[in-house]
Amino acid sequence: MSLRGETAIVGIGEIPTQRTYPGRTTYSLCTEATRLAIADAGLRKEDIDGLITRGSDISPMDLAEYMGLHVSFCEGITQHGSSGAHSVALAASVITAGLANTVLCVLGGTRDPSVAISQGLPPASKLTEFEVPYGPVAGMNGPYGLMKQRHMYEYGTTQEQFAKMAVNQRFNALKNPNAVFKDQPITVDDVLNSRFVNEPLHLLESVMPCGGAAACIVTTAERAKSLPNPPVYILGAAAGVTDHDILSQSPDITTTPVVTSARKAYEMAGYGPKDMEYAQFYD
Repeated sequence: MSLRGETAIVGIGEIPTQRTYPGRTTYSLCTEATRLAIADAGLRKEDIDGLITRGSDISPMDLAEYMGLHVSFCEGITQHGSSGAHSVALAASVITAGLANTVLCVLGGTRDPSVAISQGLPPASKLTEFEVPYGPVAGMNGPYGLMKQRHMYEYGTTQEQFAKMAVNQRFNALKNPNAVFKDQPITVDDVLNSRFVNEPLHLLESVMPCGGAAACIVTTAERAKSLPNPPVYILGAAAGVTDHDILSQSPDITTTPVVTSARKAYEMAGYGPKDMEYAQFYD
């Protein structure tokens, strides 16, 4: 079954991203983003009959109750950095399969420092057996530092080339009023002179933990025609997973499943890399 052109994004909502949201809950942030998305789409709360959240952050059933939604389909996904894109792809699939007509996708978090985050791992997990005793374990900066080092070794990629990526990402967010670093440009020298978090990974190449929430509404292509915004049709989507879920067991640490998923999405959409005018990558 192809998803091409069967569904469309008709509304979005986003609250400002900031270092933390003390005193707020993930439920309240997601509700605020949802209200903005519903208003943007020209819909009512009662029109929503599907809900997708990031399951590790918030229960979809609990959030539906909190917001007073009466849905026929709800799901909590946990796909790490691809959760946002995965939720939209799942929404399109659910609608195309006839399980719902209008699906809300919403993700968020507070990053409240007063809320403790568990650091515990099961005693027999692969991480505790094969990675934690040997380090580095500075969050995702640990494996990403190793991946960067290997990429430089295999392909001759330079620190300056990696730094340019961070500079470009910051530049593209400068005029976004909801961006955490709006109006704060950086240069290649800034990146290279920032301290190492996990050599060769610099501080200004690393993701800053922050709080916020974003939501979008996906509905049928037919319903989208009657709504106020120009529909953003979903033409292609795909997913991919690694053969190993920890870095030390991966046969190749310089590529990710996006190599597979991108090819499948292009095939479904009927387009290729040269046709793209805008690209947004998880860094």
